[in-house]
Amino acid sequence: MISDSFRLDHALESIDPMVQLLSAKAGRVLPPEAQGRFAICVSEALTNLVLHSKNSNPDAQIQIELCEQDTAVTVEIYDPCGADPFDLREYATDLSKLDVMAESGRGLGLIMACADHVTYDPVGNKHRLKLTINKEERVG
Repeated sequence: MISDSFRLDHALESIDPMVQLLSAKAGRVLPPEAQGRFAICVSEALTNLVLHSKNSNPDAQIQIELCEQDTAVTVEIYDPCGADPFDLREYATDLSKLDVMAESGRGLGLIMACADHVTYDPVGNKHRLKLTINKEERVG
């Protein structure tokens, strides 16, 4: 069973290595289709957090928890201490409504489309984005 904790520096250059590490660990138990969705969700979530979080402490690290359950893999991404809450579900645009030529604005919609379940809630003095990817392949 997977159960690991990680810390990510609040820097763009830290994202790709972390996504690769998390994807490799989750890839041990997720089918290929779900592995791709997992990588997209984690990459978009971490990139949005690093680029857009309003944080009073720029040196604060992002806490990440990866956990395997019987039917799914979850990744919990905690906003750094001092960051303003941001529930991406309130801002995600349906991918079918996006301008295909737009240079940005797809990330939140991709997360919502790729994850099987998304929650965002307060945990202690932080906020947590919890992404769940089911182990079963999606049909259709």
